[in-house]
Amino acid sequence: MADNQKVKLYWVPTAFKLENKTVKTLQVDGQTYRLQAPELTAELVTSIGNACRIARQHSLANMTVAEIVTIIDQAIEKWCHSDYPQRILAEKLLPAITGYDHTTVALEIKRFVRNFRKKELWRFIDTELDNPAILDDFHPQKSGQLTKAIGPTAIFHVFSSNIPGLQIWSLIMGLITKSANLGKTSLSEPLFPVLFSQTLAEVSPELAATIAILPWKGGTHDLEQAAIDSTNATIVYGSDQAVKSIHALVPDDKIFLHYGYKISFAMIGAEALTPEYYPQMVQKMAEDIAVYDQQSCLSPQTVFVEAGGTITPHQFAQLLAKALTNNQLKWPRAKLTTSEAVAVTRLRQESQIQALTDATIQVIASPDSTAWTVVYHQKPALMSSPLNRTIHVMAIDDLAQVPALLRPYQPFLQSCGLAVAPQRLLELGSQLGDAGIDRICAIGDMTRAQSGWHHDGRFNLLDLLKMVDIELGAEALAEHFDPDVE
Repeated sequence: MADNQKVKLYWVPTAFKLENKTVKTLQVDGQTYRLQAPELTAELVTSIGNACRIARQHSLANMTVAEIVTIIDQAIEKWCHSDYPQRILAEKLLPAITGYDHTTVALEIKRFVRNFRKKELWRFIDTELDNPAILDDFHPQKSGQLTKAIGPTAIFHVFSSNIPGLQIWSLIMGLITKSANLGKTSLSEPLFPVLFSQTLAEVSPELAATIAILPWKGGTHDLEQAAIDSTNATIVYGSDQAVKSIHALVPDDKIFLHYGYKISFAMIGAEALTPEYYPQMVQKMAEDIAVYDQQSCLSPQTVFVEAGGTITPHQFAQLLAKALTNNQLKWPRAKLTTSEAVAVTRLRQESQIQALTDATIQVIASPDSTAWTVVYHQKPALMSSPLNRTIHVMAIDDLAQVPALLRPYQPFLQSCGLAVAPQRLLELGSQLGDAGIDRICAIGDMTRAQSGWHHDGRFNLLDLLKMVDIELGAEALAEHFDPDVE
């Protein structure tokens, strides 16, 4: 291997030869990696977007959904092998780029890519389309008409940078709808979608030619406007500020989907706090907090612990602190920016000041560092945290009281990790759904959404599709013009 290896942080159709510059240099295992990004102009972004759309007309638009799923599956199969070069590069460079622990990145990539194997993709598609073949052609419906589903010609994706690999979820949805895809990454995590596009090119150069992945600084409006103008749908992942900034540029006649700031939490019933189960609940809760340092909207920021178990909610908080200590030794938290460290310190100090006059609050924190923080409360409420392994533990007499606490935050709610007996699962699930939650999962699975979930309670494919109907009358009239009909 060369002493200085250049790694492109972009993917474009092969016709484009871009001028590169080194935007970051990494030293990993004695090897120097120079991360390369192009100088972009609005005209270049427009040209690249147009090239992807043209490539789509000659390839992706003429493929069946089964062919597309097979290509994606073949690419994913490569990523399921530990000796695959792109996976090795991702596992080596992503920890250095993002600051996340190497073991966490390797484990989560391995788990995440398996969401997109063929059987999982078909489950995902079947969740939204009774007959996936309507993506390919007109098919009869129960109402009598013929219907075909048509996706956007091209989609502009504004990817989030907090979770490695998450970008390919949106990208794969675009491919299934037979859309060209122009993705914008940030330099906080620009690598994974590029590596995955390279894999697609190994399997199907024609399909990969419909994709472009480009990094630029968010808020560069001339580049963003060029991307929006050369596509007819936009999907934005990120902060509410990023969503509003992009939305202002999108005309009303174009599809705009967004996934902004959300809060998730957990609920643990007394039946899950018996001697048989509570050690497992503590450990799984700690893992949900530690994975990617709560940067995902699916990560818990508050956990409600029901009274009446073998251990009290306060004891649960103490055991959770010990588990977070062990996790820090096993999977060290990423290094914080100054502002992130200040936010954690501020929460600790404010909570400690409250605790001086309020015995219902206790702060349990890692000594001499901001590695983890547990704030215990006897007065339950939904509270956000500054993330980075900072969690509120709320004592509550009955989990049925939680939905009422959630209603003021309904627009911001995402997932709930839930551990209760079967007799309570469906009733609590309905109450949580009424309060605004759109995903209920097991403790330990909070950051690992399954294929087919309804992101923010919406459809993923259907929100991108337009249905075209041929009515019975038009079909009957066409029969009159068949020269072989008497």
